[in-house]
Amino acid sequence: MLIVLITWNLSRRRWRYSRPDVLVLSVGKSGRTWLRVLLNKYLSLRFNTDFSLDDLHAVDQRIPSIGYEHEHWSHHALSNWHERLRGKFLVPADILRKKRVIVLYRDPRDVAVSLYFQNQKRSNNRIDCTLEEFVRLQGRGVRGIVTVMNAWRKRLEGHPNCLWVSYEALRRDTASELRRIVDFLGTATTSPEQVEEAVAFASFDNMQRLEASGGFSRGMLKPGVPGDPSSFKVRSGKVGGYRERFSAEDLRFLDESVAALDPFFGYAANPAAATERS
Repeated sequence: MLIVLITWNLSRRRWRYSRPDVLVLSVGKSGRTWLRVLLNKYLSLRFNTDFSLDDLHAVDQRIPSIGYEHEHWSHHALSNWHERLRGKFLVPADILRKKRVIVLYRDPRDVAVSLYFQNQKRSNNRIDCTLEEFVRLQGRGVRGIVTVMNAWRKRLEGHPNCLWVSYEALRRDTASELRRIVDFLGTATTSPEQVEEAVAFASFDNMQRLEASGGFSRGMLKPGVPGDPSSFKVRSGKVGGYRERFSAEDLRFLDESVAALDPFFGYAANPAAATERS
């Protein structure tokens, strides 16, 4: 699917992108909330502030301001034609070039499954279709995810300060990836103990426990349906788990769709092979 790389933003929303020092870009359900919990827990320990999911720069200006955006995903899959024409959800090119940028990405096949449960269990505008139908939806299905990831690769080619982080690498060695990220932020790690404490706090078991008990103040980390694990914001997080949910025919469709992904991401040949990119 072709995507036109608009680089302007003619809406008032453009100014929200000027404030953060760092922009984290991701397709929905690529692990953004997990990364946010992980980073904010580490930064709260590093700078001796209370933990929250808000921008900690407001509490301590030594902490870089971090903005989390879906950007091209919102532009391509979630906006209407008028919003798309204005570039409402896009970071303007002149602002993007000046920011430190982290792109968090994940196998589109796993993302598509998580998006389905998000739309079925947590969205205010819940969709009425099967998982097999959802992954084939134009724009929002697996091919739309591939399109957006390719758009970021093209748009950020040659960016002077961009870090690429795969969900799979973050799952495989969370402590090492966290150290790499905070070094990129300019907040050098000084305590291995703080890194390990942040990793333990952001473990999936602990995040699910906190979500179930209301331990997070933000509404983003509350079950859509109390008592239904599939409605949790924090679900299984399993790498390659999509293969357990589809027929051979559906898996062929998914694999053929991901074959169009830029080879940089490394998913077409081996779904779990994506490594850290810098």
